[in-house]
Amino acid sequence: MNRRQLLKSILSALAIAGYVQSDRAIASGMGGMMRGNASEDDGMRAMMSPENRGPMGTGMELFQVHAEVHRKVTFLPDGIHAVTISAVPHTVALLQAHVTQMYQRLAEDQPFPYPASRSVPVMFAHPTLYQRKLDYLKDGVAITETSSDPEMIQVIHAHAREITRFVKEGMPAMLRGMM
Repeated sequence: MNRRQLLKSILSALAIAGYVQSDRAIASGMGGMMRGNASEDDGMRAMMSPENRGPMGTGMELFQVHAEVHRKVTFLPDGIHAVTISAVPHTVALLQAHVTQMYQRLAEDQPFPYPASRSVPVMFAHPTLYQRKLDYLKDGVAITETSSDPEMIQVIHAHAREITRFVKEGMPAMLRGMM
């Protein structure tokens, strides 16, 4: 990812989180530094489109409250079992909504641009290569993801590590993932 794409991604993430109005509004104030080609602009529009705001919006809200989230991952030979919880009811609702939205998009084959993760695009490209089980807890979610495919198991493990970093570090972990 080049510098312009990184800046656009960061500003788009901040726009989703409500920190800025839009990357277009800021681009003019940055001397046009963020003006890109049409395909880059189309990608940003796709990421920010109304149909993508659900999981992106809840994800960005979760970055803001990451300190309220606790996560335990058990790595299995064929995948993972993760329990992600919070003592804050609004944060519990965000966790449950975000995972539900992501799993629904997987089931409906509706991928979306997500530059902070290397594993999410692979998971969306191959949703039938792994099984997902979501249990709602009173204080969060329990997820089990498994596969018989050795490469997909590695992707599932990588995704669990990404999410754990997001929970521990918040936005800085996401931004590092985009670099």
